[in-house]
Amino acid sequence: MPAMQSYKGRFEPTRFEDLTVTIDFRCHSACRFCIVQEGMNYFKGVPLEKFSQVVADNAKAPRYKRVTFTGGEVTLDHRLFDYVAVARESGSFEHIRVQTNGRLMANKAFAERLVDAGIDEYFVSLHGHDAETQDYISQRKGSFDEAIAGLEHLHAMADRGVVIMTNTVMTTLNAAVLPDIVETVRRFDPARMEFWNYLPMEDFGDERNLIATVEQLRAPLNSALGKARDYGINALVKYYPQCLLGEHADCMDNAQPDVVIVEDFYEIYPQFACMWEAKCGHSDTCLGLHHPYIEKFGWELEQLTPVPRTTPWREPEYGLALPTDDPHGRNLAAASHPDWASLVDGVAERTGTRLSDLLLDRRHCIFRYALGGDPEASVDIVLTTRTSERRALARTRSFNIHYRNVVNGGGNEQALREVVQAVIASVTQRDLGTLSLDERKGLVGPEAFRRQRDQRFDKVALERK
Repeated sequence: MPAMQSYKGRFEPTRFEDLTVTIDFRCHSACRFCIVQEGMNYFKGVPLEKFSQVVADNAKAPRYKRVTFTGGEVTLDHRLFDYVAVARESGSFEHIRVQTNGRLMANKAFAERLVDAGIDEYFVSLHGHDAETQDYISQRKGSFDEAIAGLEHLHAMADRGVVIMTNTVMTTLNAAVLPDIVETVRRFDPARMEFWNYLPMEDFGDERNLIATVEQLRAPLNSALGKARDYGINALVKYYPQCLLGEHADCMDNAQPDVVIVEDFYEIYPQFACMWEAKCGHSDTCLGLHHPYIEKFGWELEQLTPVPRTTPWREPEYGLALPTDDPHGRNLAAASHPDWASLVDGVAERTGTRLSDLLLDRRHCIFRYALGGDPEASVDIVLTTRTSERRALARTRSFNIHYRNVVNGGGNEQALREVVQAVIASVTQRDLGTLSLDERKGLVGPEAFRRQRDQRFDKVALERK
């Protein structure tokens, strides 16, 4: 049976207070599972000017608490320090994070320079428990020893507020040694270890045989999570069925930050589905299986066991609405966003409703209203950047307005309609053009790509030799 389409293929931001920015797509490792292998050295990162605009907007009307810099290997780009300086000097971010393979931090002076620049969180990739495994996966001899040395240098600066996290991509190459990776990392006192199931974004047919079956991963993954728990390490799992995590089900976290990246990147992002979605209590947080997995191994109906739901299922319009990503696993309160809340000041009182959530990322501002007399009835009014090319219920000076995710409870359509109308009137009156949204994920158009060498010239050059 072919994989069906699913809303879970849409990776909208769900951590509404975190921003990830890609600086460049270059790397001195060549990991066998790399999800952007064909885009490496082809996609460009986000220009400093564009990032500066985002930062200025965040300083003017705060929405993000954390910024993460990534790419291929972000520490290879000397401009990283320029981006970090812009973020730090704005004073609008509580934390600055880099996602890195950690290899350049084997140089103690360079590691200290990163910390001196203001980077306090380090998300370090480690895909093997020893040099033989890691170096084979990265296809670079010495990469494991360099990463370990980098972790040692970062750990030595814990008293300066340095936070270490690790990331392991789970494939057939390392499935059996996941518990050993925990043993390798534990001495660095990581705030969190993350285990990401492999997502094929180029090898959809899995010709590399990297997709591990859910059964191959089940025992070693749960063992690794148990070890992490025993050592007091917060653990997190992405893209693996939550029902197979047993007592570690609370480790599931498929949340995504707002990512400023090349638009084409998301065109090839795998979609997910699960045959038990409507019956399973985990379906609000679990993605199920990605389509390449389903095409190769099937729906795994005998392996996956739905957890009984306690509430009726309904397909959500977008993912979980979570605040900022805390590496220690604490539940942090969402930001209040007073400048945006002022757009609808007084609407709740006039309509007898409650503004239960205000969700803000770079592309949306979502006002979620619940009826006072029936908290089961709710509606989301969504602001996006104004454009005449997209249908809208209403347009103000800066925004298109529409509504979605309507739950009318016991038939409260008229009351919900009045809330929508009141929000439209309020935003229209108060939109002075000082707040802005941007519907783009990242670079658009030909400027997003490096000019590739014409292979015909290479052929001519060879023929002349």
